[in-house]
Amino acid sequence: MRIFYIVLLIAVGIVAVVFAGQNSTPITVAFFGWSTNASMSLVLVITLAAGILLGVLLLLPSVWKRTHALSAQKKKTREAENQLKNTGSIPEPKPSSPTESATKENVSQDKPSAGGEAKS
Repeated sequence: MRIFYIVLLIAVGIVAVVFAGQNSTPITVAFFGWSTNASMSLVLVITLAAGILLGVLLLLPSVWKRTHALSAQKKKTREAENQLKNTGSIPEPKPSSPTESATKENVSQDKPSAGGEAKS
């Protein structure tokens, strides 16, 4: 797999060099009263990099939330494993929010009774 990444990186590098060679025409870029001359390939690469950076910055909050939630779940798992080692019994899971416990109660009320009929 590592060789695949190296070959892919070399191919992207070759494509970038060809792209820069074919798009070296100087252009004028104006942005909020600021103006400069640069090659088209440089302007496009800078624009691409700015877009990637903006995308990463927009994704950071959700990545942080998921990482935080995952570490909390790992901690709960370690605690349960330790309790299982020490006592030999599996701990009862604690609801993490009031709505979760209410949902579990509603599910248990919807189960059919021993006679096979659902509660009304």
